[in-house]
Amino acid sequence: MVRTIGGQDTDRMEALSDGLFAIVLTLLILQFEVPNVPPDELPAAVTDQGTLLFSYLLSFFVVGLYWIVHHNIFQHIVRHDRVLLWLNLIFLLTVSFLPFPTELIGTYGTQFAWTLYALNIILVGLSLTVVWAYAAREEYLSDEISDRTAWLVTGRGLISPLVFLLSIGVAAVSLTLAFYIVLLIIPLQMYWVRRYRRELEPFDEE
Repeated sequence: MVRTIGGQDTDRMEALSDGLFAIVLTLLILQFEVPNVPPDELPAAVTDQGTLLFSYLLSFFVVGLYWIVHHNIFQHIVRHDRVLLWLNLIFLLTVSFLPFPTELIGTYGTQFAWTLYALNIILVGLSLTVVWAYAAREEYLSDEISDRTAWLVTGRGLISPLVFLLSIGVAAVSLTLAFYIVLLIIPLQMYWVRRYRRELEPFDEE
């Protein structure tokens, strides 16, 4: 098989990704505006931005989480080709779109806004999982990553997309409940970590 043009490091990919993450995290806060109301109406005006604050915090931590995940997986991706470059760009495209649905949720707080937001998060998670899976398939990972470990990490990447997919269905019944469904990511990630360690114990003893 003829390899597309690539290289032995990913420094430029990581630099571009870090820069875009920084811009997106900055754009998230720019959706807030200081209310132009009389002083006695300021508390109520700030309270009215509660949904916007929730969407901001949720998106900030989601983007932050994916920055950490992206950073971690690129500690083990040591080679690349042109396909991997494009896959990473597609991932960055999904991340860069996040400020838009985030502001929609904060402004309107409707089922449609949540569905658009959740679909965006699903694409973020799936596209990053594809980056990792492709790198694993093409053997662009460092030598200490076994095939078993690579597929365990691929499985972890599907947790957030599946939870947000579930939240879309829940939002059709209760938008408020859909917000809380996202919290399932925390115990599922904790379960994955325990399962990951248990799966690797026999191999660590060899």
